[in-house]
Amino acid sequence: MKGIIIYGGKYGATEQYAHWLADALEMPVSKAEDVTANALKLYEVVVIGSSVYVGSLVLRDWLARNNSSLKQKKLFIFIVSSANGQDLHQQQMLINNNFKRNIIDTAKMFFLPGRCEVAKLSWKDKLLLKMGAWLEKNPQKKWIMKKGFDYMDRRRLDDIVGQIEGLGDV
Repeated sequence: MKGIIIYGGKYGATEQYAHWLADALEMPVSKAEDVTANALKLYEVVVIGSSVYVGSLVLRDWLARNNSSLKQKKLFIFIVSSANGQDLHQQQMLINNNFKRNIIDTAKMFFLPGRCEVAKLSWKDKLLLKMGAWLEKNPQKKWIMKKGFDYMDRRRLDDIVGQIEGLGDV
């Protein structure tokens, strides 16, 4: 089976996961903006990675534009966010607000924690983060929002890699 890894993010965590997956699976990797509906026709397995920005997937519009091209694919989606991957309510909200029903019903979804390097954020994103920290009641979350975090780990991809490799010759 021929596959591709497609990603879109804001500050590099999603791109890093995409390249780690490409190394592990020996698949090509591409930014979403470089992948057309015609290009998608060439692949049976599509792995999509998107970061979350203010409650929406960075690739939300791309997914909507390419929805019909993704219908018959073996779809694997990884979502990278500041959450530690444990908040099931937040995960379900992200899924419901960002995906069409056919993708929800057929894709295998994975939630991965990312990284936030406060010094590298745009002034707008620093301001949003500062306001969010000011409103946050949990002292631990508040501290993390102010200082940043890095939860990136290549081993977090083991489940995705295992499931894709389980498809056979990818």
